[in-house]
Amino acid sequence: MIRLLELAARLPGTLLPFAVGLALVGADWWAALGIGAAAVAGYFLSAPLGRLLNRWSSPRNLLLAQAVVYVILLVLLIAAVEQQLLWLVLVLSLGAALAAPAERVCVPNPRLDRTAVALSFILAVVCGLVSAWAVPLVVCGVAAAASVPVLVMLRSSGTDQGEAGLSRPGS
Repeated sequence: MIRLLELAARLPGTLLPFAVGLALVGADWWAALGIGAAAVAGYFLSAPLGRLLNRWSSPRNLLLAQAVVYVILLVLLIAAVEQQLLWLVLVLSLGAALAAPAERVCVPNPRLDRTAVALSFILAVVCGLVSAWAVPLVVCGVAAAASVPVLVMLRSSGTDQGEAGLSRPGS
């Protein structure tokens, strides 16, 4: 069960670029591509930012704070997508990608990272085929709001991996 939660906690960061591009299907394709690229850039920059923040706070506090900020930014992002405010969507998608829960920094696992990217792509393709344009954005928010707090609580209570799963780098 802990592996499924770890996968679900990685999903908000990997699904966001696909979700933003899919949500902007009614806008210009170049704008959707550019905003998706900004979300990808934010996702790649989130790992060094997560490592930096992990030095000053505990991994548990980092993951919980990032989940809260991510969900707030995602709600604003969904509203901006519905209003087709492309400049605001660009800023919010970059911010949400930077604030994606740093599960891949706290507990590195390349196999789960690859699985999360593949699952994100499959989910985006399926939602695109059934014309559910905003569903991946909602899935991002639900995954961050549900899986990250449960995962942190399970780790802090000692279930399965215990505190070893949330250790600081270098300690």
